[in-house]
Amino acid sequence: MHGDVTTIRPGLRVLVVEDEFLIALEIEQMLVGLGCIVVGPAPTVLRALTLIDREELDFAILDVNLGCNRSTPVAERLWAAGVPFALATGYDDRQLPEEAFHKAPHLGKRLDSHLLISALGRL
Repeated sequence: MHGDVTTIRPGLRVLVVEDEFLIALEIEQMLVGLGCIVVGPAPTVLRALTLIDREELDFAILDVNLGCNRSTPVAERLWAAGVPFALATGYDDRQLPEEAFHKAPHLGKRLDSHLLISALGRL
């Protein structure tokens, strides 16, 4: 695992879009441990869109469901801004009709640090 971590550029600015506090905290701690700068967490679509417009971002981790809303507008804005993102979700592509989600890697709802390192290392 140590070899994978060295491929991650220190100071990557990662937006976390997650409405469940404990999951957001877990993702944040993982990212900080990898030397990333966490933007957010954003628990709502509106907050995420605001952060995308205001912050310089290298990557985002996006939950598909934010409360009773889908994060489709967030995925579309990230895509338009050229910010790569991964999905922290239990859904697979067959359950996600929104095209904005299809090309993003899926990290799973219980985020696996190895998958996160792999996604960040591909930047």
